[in-house]
Amino acid sequence: MGLGIYKPGQGYWVRVLSAVAFGVMALATAAWVWGETAAINLPTKGWMMTLEAVEGALAPGETLTAFAPSQDTGELIEVGTIQVESFDRGEFASRVTLESPALAEGVVPSDIEALMPNGYDTPLEIRSVLTIPVVDQLYVQGGAAGAVLLVGAGLIFLFIGSKPSSCEFLIATDGEMKKVNWSSRREVLGSTWVVISASFLIAGMLYIVDLAFQSFFVAIDVLQR
Repeated sequence: MGLGIYKPGQGYWVRVLSAVAFGVMALATAAWVWGETAAINLPTKGWMMTLEAVEGALAPGETLTAFAPSQDTGELIEVGTIQVESFDRGEFASRVTLESPALAEGVVPSDIEALMPNGYDTPLEIRSVLTIPVVDQLYVQGGAAGAVLLVGAGLIFLFIGSKPSSCEFLIATDGEMKKVNWSSRREVLGSTWVVISASFLIAGMLYIVDLAFQSFFVAIDVLQR
């Protein structure tokens, strides 16, 4: 079995419409995989924290003292250190990317509420914390969805384009479809009106029978108006 199309041109419309149907299924599956992979928790390589405006600059590699609330009193206590990877100083707030945390047991970087650089007397409050995954989430979603589409395209080509047994079935189906005696427009309209008329006739007969039963049961005092 080669990579070419098996008997090209034969069973054209059945093969084309089958490919379209399977393509829609592949797209729906890829969309589902895209949404599901968005919930995957990827390993973290660092954290971006927004601090109060920092005087001066924090150098990459500088070690900051981390503070988190005590479980007993709720007051901020020193819980370890964390290193600066990069620093972006703003007018009202500064953003610092951090890595290599060395924290007390049971403490994670998301618990940190303040950081104190060397030379500072009081820690700086953290306004927000954002995790930085090892791989961008969109890359994971796009890769998974792309893999589904690639596998779907391969299966469509295999079963509709190149595999003799399945292609022969589709070609035979196309041949049988050409033998079908399709109704003309006049016949379809006539049959439709017959169905509509019969539906109204049956509905009217059931309505009359229902009234008759209702009158009978009212007459023998089983029902009350």
